[in-house]
Amino acid sequence: MPQMSPLGSDARSGLQSRAADALRSPRSATTGPYGKGPLRVGQENRMLRFVPRVSLGLCLALAVGCSPSTPTPQKTDEKATPEQPAKAAAGEGLPALPDPIATVNEVAIPLAQFKDIYDLKVKKYTDRGREIPPSADRRYRKSITERLVYNEILRQEAKARGIEVDAAKLAERETQQKQGIKDWDKHLQRRGETEQSLRDMYIAEILEQQFLEKDGKLAVTDAEVDEEYEKIKPNYKSEGERIHASHILIPIGPQDQPTPTGEKPPEPSQEDKDKWRKEAVAKADELYKKATAPGADFAQLAKENSVGPSADKGGDLGIFTKDRMVEEFSVAAFKLKPGEISKPVETKFGIHIIKILAKYPPGDLPKEALADQIKERLSQRKLHQGRRELKDALLAKYTVKNTMEELLGPDPRGPKRPPVVNPAEMPAGHPPVDLKAKTAGPAAEAKAEPEGGDGD
Repeated sequence: MPQMSPLGSDARSGLQSRAADALRSPRSATTGPYGKGPLRVGQENRMLRFVPRVSLGLCLALAVGCSPSTPTPQKTDEKATPEQPAKAAAGEGLPALPDPIATVNEVAIPLAQFKDIYDLKVKKYTDRGREIPPSADRRYRKSITERLVYNEILRQEAKARGIEVDAAKLAERETQQKQGIKDWDKHLQRRGETEQSLRDMYIAEILEQQFLEKDGKLAVTDAEVDEEYEKIKPNYKSEGERIHASHILIPIGPQDQPTPTGEKPPEPSQEDKDKWRKEAVAKADELYKKATAPGADFAQLAKENSVGPSADKGGDLGIFTKDRMVEEFSVAAFKLKPGEISKPVETKFGIHIIKILAKYPPGDLPKEALADQIKERLSQRKLHQGRRELKDALLAKYTVKNTMEELLGPDPRGPKRPPVVNPAEMPAGHPPVDLKAKTAGPAAEAKAEPEGGDGD
């Protein structure tokens, strides 16, 4: 009888290795397959009955490996093992950044301009030892490119119309943005913006408004004011007297700010408190003399010297009843007549100089009391709508080749569904309480983006 070929050494070694691994597997008698949770009693008994069969099979496998046999072709296991890498998740492997990223009427937007912003967005993740998620990376590439494209469109449109950005409005916008921010460089870093990228967004907002004003899209008519007044009048009915007032607020001592380590500053001594109060009183007395001088501009003094949210509005606090303010403030304010200015009044917030603009009896507020607020509200509403319409018109007017968007392709997650708004849940005739409400524009959209995290 012819001698049979022995089993190859590699195949025999593989069988022996599998057998040895199986015998060494640290399986507990009360642990399920692959260590996924405890066994129930029935499962445990079946596993115990299965052990002799496994042992017998292993012995037979070893015996076959040591005896002569006919070699059989080895099958390749097409199933992925736990050690094999999983397929890349959707969104991974984004294309290389193009240069230029886009063109507007053949004017190229260079990659370097894009990376000035994009690199800062990515840095917010790397600074925390994280990689930017593919979904956030895709979103940044798309939104930054769209922003730069629209800025270029506005620049070309302004040149075609012979309109230059209002330098005074730009300076005021930048000053407002920095108010209350102690570390501006750190603020920019948190937002992932540069000084120039923010300035470009402010310029875009101002140009939009200048275009709409020139086109007459922001004008508010008397008929529109009358209609809006009738809608909101019930919201301003009151049983008590009301006043319209402005103030200049001088703080006593430095504003409470965390230390560089994030801790609260130490409690000041009584000597420090007395010193700070004396300084605040002296400043208030000086401002009172300026405010009561002939021809004085109270609103401008408030903008330059006051603190708090009302400072940007020239100290305007709006219309309120006596119970809406702290007692010391209300007692002094409600004694005044329209046009009068109070001597310095101290409260827990600091020292106030109060000016009364108007007084109103109980009942409905007259239209003239709300006319300015209504006009501002309607103008902001038209600005918000006008910006959307202007952007759609300009995008249709200019020839844009968005190379970045072409390379990214459609979002694998699909389009986002718009939020559902139930009109029945909206309050009727919402009062126009904010005289200087900011309409969402390029800068507002950028500020609204998260400053970190997976959603960034």
